[in-house]
Amino acid sequence: MVINRRDIIQMLRDENDLLKARNKQVGNRLAFLQQAFRVLNTIDAKTHNLTEAPDIEGFFHQLLELVLHTCNTENGSLILLDDKTLELEFVDVIGPSRDALMNHRMKINTGIVGETIMSGQARLVENVHASNKWSPSIDEYLSFHTESLMCAPLKIENRIIGAIELVSHAGERTFDENDLNVLHVASGYIGRALEQVEKIMESTGVSK
Repeated sequence: MVINRRDIIQMLRDENDLLKARNKQVGNRLAFLQQAFRVLNTIDAKTHNLTEAPDIEGFFHQLLELVLHTCNTENGSLILLDDKTLELEFVDVIGPSRDALMNHRMKINTGIVGETIMSGQARLVENVHASNKWSPSIDEYLSFHTESLMCAPLKIENRIIGAIELVSHAGERTFDENDLNVLHVASGYIGRALEQVEKIMESTGVSK
């Protein structure tokens, strides 16, 4: 087989374009990891060795904002488990659905967040419509169209008390394993902060 000069030049150009694309991907991933490291350090500093109970609502709203910023999404929720009713309650929501979802309750076995809380395992679902665990009830309630989501449990010691759930709208970027790793670490910090707040409130006699 004879390869002429023009074919060789085109092959070299194609290879160069491929290398540029790969370098861009590596650069983007490095930038993401650097940003994630900075934000996780910020979350760690905010949640480390609390000595007095903070403004609970404002404190956890700030932490949720940091997590969303790192994972480059505008929609996320902090969901806690009500042990008495076995319901999940949206105690903080960031995004256009905030007013509709705040204090909204659903059964513990609802959707992927319910599975995350019952199993204690973080979940990444790149296409919710391909998952038989996903419940469309919230989307129907909000007239929203979820594309992908990820969810990580919140724990106090070995007790699961809730979860953080991040969602992406149709047409936005889907989450990947890097995002899930960041969420998993962040949820550990936030769970630790909840544990500290619980102990402070118990020691000072403040009701929850």
